[in-house]
Amino acid sequence: MKKEDLQRLKDTGNCPKGNLRGVDLGGASLLEAVLRETDLSQANLRKALLRRAILVKANLREANLQEADLKGADLESADLYRADLFKAILEDVDLQDANLDQPDLRKAILIKADLRGANLFRARMQGADLSEADFYRADLEKSDLSDANLYKADLRESNLHGVNLQGANLQGADLEGANLFEADLTEANLEGLSLERTNLESAKFFKTIMPDGHSHTRQ
Repeated sequence: MKKEDLQRLKDTGNCPKGNLRGVDLGGASLLEAVLRETDLSQANLRKALLRRAILVKANLREANLQEADLKGADLESADLYRADLFKAILEDVDLQDANLDQPDLRKAILIKADLRGANLFRARMQGADLSEADFYRADLEKSDLSDANLYKADLRESNLHGVNLQGANLQGADLEGANLFEADLTEANLEGLSLERTNLESAKFFKTIMPDGHSHTRQ
């Protein structure tokens, strides 16, 4: 079945509900491909062109998506458990309710990405560009967002319990109702933010630029 589905993808550019588990599609051009509910677990999609692809409810568990271009793709409710998205382009992507448990999103571009309700438990997002991304009610518990750009990100009612935000830029972000219990905000930039209704219990502040522009110098 896998062989037939791979041929269908090559012939038509689409393979909804197909079995492409473990296939090598590195560098493939899959522009606007329909891959709804397709099994792409452990597939090699490194540097693949997947702009505006339909990947709703697709299985991408442990897939290699390093440096893949997914701009504008629809990944709503997709399963990206431990997917490798290092330096991937995810600008304007729909990841609502997606499972991003323990993915590698280091240096990925998620500008204006829709991550409402997504599971991002222990996500590695060091140096990622998350400006204007929507994390409303997303679960980012114990994720690493050190040096990430969260400019104007919507983090309302998100779970940021134990998150590493060292050196992160949070200017213009909305943290209303967010849970930052035990979060590490060392050298983070919170200038201009309103932290009302934000849970900062046991959060770590050191050299943090506070909402009033002053640096918090004590540990």
